[in-house]
Amino acid sequence: PPLSCTGQFPTPTSVTLAPIGVVQSLYKERFGTPRQPTVSTNALNNAPTHATLRFFAQSESHPSAPPWDHVARSLSGLDGFEFVWALTYLHLNAQNPAPATVRPPRGPKGLRVGIYATRAPHRQNPLGLSALRVTSVDIDRLEVAVYGIDLLDGTPLLDLKPYVPYCDAFPGARAGWLDDVVGEENMKEPDRLGYWPPPKHLRGQSEEGEDGVEGEGEGLEAARK
Repeated sequence: PPLSCTGQFPTPTSVTLAPIGVVQSLYKERFGTPRQPTVSTNALNNAPTHATLRFFAQSESHPSAPPWDHVARSLSGLDGFEFVWALTYLHLNAQNPAPATVRPPRGPKGLRVGIYATRAPHRQNPLGLSALRVTSVDIDRLEVAVYGIDLLDGTPLLDLKPYVPYCDAFPGARAGWLDDVVGEENMKEPDRLGYWPPPKHLRGQSEEGEDGVEGEGEGLEAARK
């Protein structure tokens, strides 16, 4: 007879996750951090950068992490994949409660869309999802080197999954309100940002932007210290 396994367990109302590692990148602040892995215009040096995903093994500083050999075996076979999905926790996002709608950095001025129709980091659960190119896997050091990072240094890593083209790529998929924007501007051009202009040490990489526009990219963690 058909089984009803789910009926035996209540749906949890809260969950607790522990980071499996940490992002080590050149980005120390939101200014100059790419808002998407593939968009580097207005980013630091106007180019994608390399980064390291460092995994935790059991130690005094990480007593609840798995033993070193367990983590090392977990990374075996990853070097055969060109891209990975990095699931992260945007720990410096201080906007609480999360807004219901945001103004995207593209499209008609004044456009507001629901938070779940954007990639904005200001969410009820501030999770980041980044598609990153793998450049090397160092099992001895428990590190994965990646290229095209859109995350701040120190961002907690929650999980890592390989990018699999046959089930992860949908080239002809509709993209909602973004489909109306593609014909108006190149999707890799600079975004309209509400926190422009950047500080002096990053000034000169782009012209002044416009005020009052909330962001919708993963790299726009609200880095409030």
